[in-house]
Amino acid sequence: MRRFVQARPSVYRRDALFSVVATLAAILRVRTKPRHLGSSTSPVGSEATRLCLVLGFLCCLATHAAESRTGDGSLPIIGPRDNYVTSTACQECHPDEHASWHRSFHRTMTQLATTNSVRGAFDGTSVEAEGLIYRVFFENDRYWAEMPDPDLMMYAVEGKRKVPLEKLPRVKRPVVMSTGSHHYQTYWVSSARHPTVLHTLPLVFLLDEHRWIPREAAFLHGPDDQERFEVQWNNQCIRCHSTGGNPGLDEATGGLQTRVAELGIACEACHGPGKPHVEKQRALASGGAPAKSSGRGDNTIIQPARLASRAANEVCGQCHGEYVTRDEFAMENAKHGPLYKPGDSLHRTRYYIQHPRPGSARQRWQDLEKNPQFFRERWWPDGTILAGGREYTALRASACYLKGQISCLNCHSMHDSEPDDQLKKSGGNSRSCQECHREPKYNSELTRHTFHAAGSSGSDCLNCHMPHTSYALLKGIRSHQISSPRLDNPLRLEVPNACNLCHLDRTLAWSSEHLAKRYQQPTVPLHADQLSVAASVLWVLKGDAAQRAVTGWHYGWAPAQQISGTNWMAPILASLLDDAYGVVRQIGYKSLKTVQPGAASGYDFLSASDARRLIVSSILSNWQASSNSPLSSRSNVLVAADGKLMTNVLSRLLSEQDRRSVTVQE
Repeated sequence: MRRFVQARPSVYRRDALFSVVATLAAILRVRTKPRHLGSSTSPVGSEATRLCLVLGFLCCLATHAAESRTGDGSLPIIGPRDNYVTSTACQECHPDEHASWHRSFHRTMTQLATTNSVRGAFDGTSVEAEGLIYRVFFENDRYWAEMPDPDLMMYAVEGKRKVPLEKLPRVKRPVVMSTGSHHYQTYWVSSARHPTVLHTLPLVFLLDEHRWIPREAAFLHGPDDQERFEVQWNNQCIRCHSTGGNPGLDEATGGLQTRVAELGIACEACHGPGKPHVEKQRALASGGAPAKSSGRGDNTIIQPARLASRAANEVCGQCHGEYVTRDEFAMENAKHGPLYKPGDSLHRTRYYIQHPRPGSARQRWQDLEKNPQFFRERWWPDGTILAGGREYTALRASACYLKGQISCLNCHSMHDSEPDDQLKKSGGNSRSCQECHREPKYNSELTRHTFHAAGSSGSDCLNCHMPHTSYALLKGIRSHQISSPRLDNPLRLEVPNACNLCHLDRTLAWSSEHLAKRYQQPTVPLHADQLSVAASVLWVLKGDAAQRAVTGWHYGWAPAQQISGTNWMAPILASLLDDAYGVVRQIGYKSLKTVQPGAASGYDFLSASDARRLIVSSILSNWQASSNSPLSSRSNVLVAADGKLMTNVLSRLLSEQDRRSVTVQE
């Protein structure tokens, strides 16, 4: 799953209402028109239109009793369309490639809800999400959810909650589709009123933990942000979680006839529509030529590996980037689906957003003016990518892209990799960097450049130049904004850096001194805590939610544990167990289990704060009492000379925590 909020407002929230509103508007002499994808127009344009929405909502409530409580609605129309032929046609001549793709998480990104695909426990469990109760169960060979009517929920949220959400009638809706299969899975229910529109079930099933959690606990989302996200698959998700997806907006009626060639990310998402290629190959075969050719010089199909590096990157960038559709193509996208096909110019129809560089004119457009948090929700203060899933955006800001010819395919492969991270067997490590950086100091004399032992984590190019400073999926993710560790700017001090994410027990002053001595970097003034307290401790205790999440994950990262030791970590991690953010609590608990198994026995990150605080207090007390052989004085990690925790400093740092609301649009 990617992000629930776009740079621009959702179209289908109003489009799905259009048939009701249009009739009422005609009576009131109000001209209405469905919004198109990418429009920055307000969802409700006038007082009369707002009145229509309210009337439409009340009309739906009045007629609800007469409607089926178990209406199936319908899925998007799935199958070959236009020039898309689906992966089945590819398998005929490319069985090995088909097999390697078939076991990937790209294929299983979106699936029909069947016993072969659904990983969630539909066992009658009830889960509270944003104050409302959802029950999931299996009945008559189908998956179901009992929930507040999602159609009316959509109207209520868009209508400024004219009717209290808790008073919405409850319905039983079939669960028809799933998204995700790697870390967690979420689900979609059909609409009883709007064909092909699918509503989100606001629950997430964690695969490793085998448990349901509310959607708001799965994402780094400001706890004080009361905006409720009502998501329709036809809007955001179809673009990257299907192949040949077409929302199918009918501009005349405002209705949708959503179609996809294939659910999930299949062959034609990367190679382009395959009908011309299949027809050519079958014609060759009927004439006695080999049915399978090398593809070289065959302009009927795209091979990303044979494209120029930037064009190859754009194939991945169609999903792994931060963009809005250019205005002149927005309606066409809504009616026919994304206009980009592999091999095209990605930037012809899309505007890819980069963080403004210091001294440059601020990038402006209407939506950014409406949402001043736009950059904060996606980038760190120094302009490096924070939100995961933006690898193309990050890569385009890297010198390896701007001055070189780096390609996603230097490290990744669909057909020569394990599904996890899609790292190709011959790359995804320092060897990928050494393909271009061939000087002795990056190869035979590597330690002269790294100042770390050969073969150590400190001599792994990726750990220094692509640290895990992006956040998504409840973990730190490698930044694809390839850069060198720097502490020569005050803004960079706010961003967890590679040095201190490995050397968790070291201060910013220690890192700054080494970077100045070894790489002649200028230094910046540091305040007292930065001089005396380990940077990771400051980020965990005083930092904002993004700093706490990323750093807390590194406390459970094996290379950092090996270098920094772990016998001082439990009290620091304990502070995360009662964090205001559910995501941070989860991350802290997972890391704590690797440091001190059993220390937080009985802990549940979704339990009440009082219960969480009791466990935190127990961890601190037990840690203090069990210090049989005191650590040497390590005040930088809050351990005093007698091996006891410096509780006064810990309490002070926690009291100074940055509690600004943080949302990461992963």
